[in-house]
Amino acid sequence: MNVVRWAPPPLQIWTPDLHRLQRLADSAESAGHPAAYFLLSELNRANPYDGGDPPAFAVSVNSWITFSVDESSIVQRRLLVLPENCIDADTHLSVLSPIGAALVGLPQGSRMPYVDFDGQIKVVTVKAVRANRNSKRREIAATVCTAFLLVIWIALMTTYK
Repeated sequence: MNVVRWAPPPLQIWTPDLHRLQRLADSAESAGHPAAYFLLSELNRANPYDGGDPPAFAVSVNSWITFSVDESSIVQRRLLVLPENCIDADTHLSVLSPIGAALVGLPQGSRMPYVDFDGQIKVVTVKAVRANRNSKRREIAATVCTAFLLVIWIALMTTYK
């Protein structure tokens, strides 16, 4: 009898995401969140990625993932986000969901089993990963706008003192 051995794919997680996700998972585990232990186990086996930006070759927080579940012909596309940024279930996927925890750090083409909230074992396949360049642009735009408003406020305060 041939036994097929399966090893989980290697994970690459951007170091700032790794630290942020470890704090999130620790807090969620303390609160009894059902996906927290799985997320912690995935983070513990991850290889930190120390580049200046999240890796373009692996799923990271705020990256778009195209994936399928259980060899389904249905392909989904979601933005992987922190739980507090999970606003629209048709667009966002929380890292604290079973499938989100399974996806984090996976390179394109990888397959990873996970147990969904119903207790069913599923396998997710990463079809494509794309960095969300818009989120970085929005952060920069918000910072510039805040600085501009601060300068105007200081000017007004100085003028009308």
